[in-house]
Amino acid sequence: MDNVIVVDYSGRGHAIADLFVRTDPGVTVHYLPGCEAIKQDRIVSQPQLAFDDPAPMVQYARDVSADLVLVGHPRALAAGYSDRFLEAGFPVISPTERAAMLETSKDYTKRLCAKYGIKTAAHRTFDDADEAIDHIREVGAPIVIKGDTSCQGNGVFVCHTVRDAVAAVERLMVSRDFGSGGDRVVIEEFLDGKELLYFALVGGDNYLLLPSAVDYPRSEDGNQGPMCGGMGAFSPAPYETYTDVKRFERQMMRPLMTAIAGEGLDYFGFIYLDCMLVGDQLYLIEINARMGDPEAEVVLPRITSDFGATCTALLDGRVQPLTISDEHFVDVAATQGPTPGYQGWPYGTVGRGYPITGLDTLTPETCRVFYGAARTLADGTLATDGGKCLHFTGRGATRAEARANAYRGIAGVHFAGIRYRTDIAEAMPWD
Repeated sequence: MDNVIVVDYSGRGHAIADLFVRTDPGVTVHYLPGCEAIKQDRIVSQPQLAFDDPAPMVQYARDVSADLVLVGHPRALAAGYSDRFLEAGFPVISPTERAAMLETSKDYTKRLCAKYGIKTAAHRTFDDADEAIDHIREVGAPIVIKGDTSCQGNGVFVCHTVRDAVAAVERLMVSRDFGSGGDRVVIEEFLDGKELLYFALVGGDNYLLLPSAVDYPRSEDGNQGPMCGGMGAFSPAPYETYTDVKRFERQMMRPLMTAIAGEGLDYFGFIYLDCMLVGDQLYLIEINARMGDPEAEVVLPRITSDFGATCTALLDGRVQPLTISDEHFVDVAATQGPTPGYQGWPYGTVGRGYPITGLDTLTPETCRVFYGAARTLADGTLATDGGKCLHFTGRGATRAEARANAYRGIAGVHFAGIRYRTDIAEAMPWD
């Protein structure tokens, strides 16, 4: 394999691109649009290719004679980019627009779970804000409110009071803080348990389980603040045990594969199952039709075998097992916090273009940086460009060592408004 296309522009996308080049010394990854700030051998970004039309990306793939395409970003998956590459004749290890409905419509996935006997929280779906609010007042709290479609990781509200639940519906459906993601809302029962994350690489009727991870979805230390798509993660998780994995396969993965086949979804690519363990029973919270961010930054570095060959085998209907390292990885996201005139991510408007300094102090063998919302200014200065700017991924023989390396790395880096949680891989997110 000579040329791989990765469609993304996040820390997750960088981790995917890094996985290909790290495990195959002969491959070049064309990262579209990517991040021009990445200066890594055999990862080539093309920032002129935006997420407004797949046609130029398909033409670029023709120009470089791409051997494989992986679409990693949820916006591109929802817009059918995988379909456009498939129509052009490229091997694609990403779900089609129809298969990605497992992520792009929570209501669709709820109905699929009911049809195939997959446990999930009881729910109702609403198109009308007043009806949704009436339902909340009838059933009370705690309760969970979700935008039916993508809200870029920010459309889930775990509400412990009726007042908070009503406010969540108003943000989603009335003030439309999350755009079209609030066209419909799914309101579901609150499950009191332990949230467990599982990942797999699916190829038609086959799948390979990936390493486990624990993520930190809330914005503030002590698991406070809004849900924001992840401030950090670590791998392996405490539940990466034979018993836990077999329970997941029995209660979730195999029934889901039956459902995928039964619906003719013909699924290829990453899949991410967010589950709640209540007693000895797993309940499906939601599905992502791709890797998570920041989970990718700790899961994918543990893969040491040729990932391109594994993808090709799945596309051919074969299973080539992955080789997984026992090392520990801890990711801490450096985000764009408040600066003069801006509330900062994830609370509101975000300032951009603040110079980033200190990356030259890192020791790559113990702490890697995966680039998210960062860019290179006209004068060559590295600067911030949004919410989750940089991911600092420490590695070590133990979680404590990996954590120390991650925080040692991030401590030497600075930009205006830098903000990060200080308790990643220390306190558990379910505590």
